[in-house]
Amino acid sequence: MSTPAWTYSTPPASPRAPEVVLLAFSRGPLRDDVLLSASRFGAPDAASLGALELHAIPRAVEPRWFDAWRDGSLRAIAEGDLGAALRDLDAADHVHLVRASPASPSDLGYLQASWAMVRHLAARGATVVLDAHAATYRPVAAIPPADVALDVRTEIRVVFETEARRNDRAHALHTRGLRKFGAPDLIALCGDADAALVGEVVGQLADAIARGLDLEPRHAVDLDASTTWYVVDDADGLGAMLQLGNAARVLVDAVGRHLVGVRAGARVN
Repeated sequence: MSTPAWTYSTPPASPRAPEVVLLAFSRGPLRDDVLLSASRFGAPDAASLGALELHAIPRAVEPRWFDAWRDGSLRAIAEGDLGAALRDLDAADHVHLVRASPASPSDLGYLQASWAMVRHLAARGATVVLDAHAATYRPVAAIPPADVALDVRTEIRVVFETEARRNDRAHALHTRGLRKFGAPDLIALCGDADAALVGEVVGQLADAIARGLDLEPRHAVDLDASTTWYVVDDADGLGAMLQLGNAARVLVDAVGRHLVGVRAGARVN
């Protein structure tokens, strides 16, 4: 029985060029006794699996490249995401890279197929997976099941940077992972007290964008009858500063100011 393809809620008017990069880590080579099945592992069809790139890379071939996936800032993320399963990442000596980069896809089957391939790799012995664009690690037991509906909140990460270097004490709150949908990531600069509200708006907007919403050049986001925020170009290069590895758009208020003080109705000058 085939798995229905994830579809856009609103098909994008402009062609999208998404990229998915998933890395499945294992200790030793994977077993070769598990059949790759679209229906078992949750791909729409065999063709979607056949369109993926798959590369197995032993650590011995590229040790510095390999270890970079579990060092530095990624190490801190892995510690938070994996808990006790961090030992599996440390024990790994092989990585299996799954990449999808379809041109103008008509649905999200490429993303389903990517996760289906990871489930197949897990059945063959992989222990930990890294969603590279979302910067999220998971033990394979935490991979969503094959018949799950699309949940954008599990496909992206909303990050509130704890360090504030600006004079207005603004923190960057941003997404990671919208590149998987061929869409720009979202950035807002806000204060500690604003983070819950701004994060909820960013999360809802990211969900709509992933499902096909096209952003206007100055895209309006209505919070209520009297409050509208706007998504504008990243003129200051915030995405590059945050090393998002993706295009970015910025959420601001009606007059173009960052969102410091919006929760309390007051602003820091």
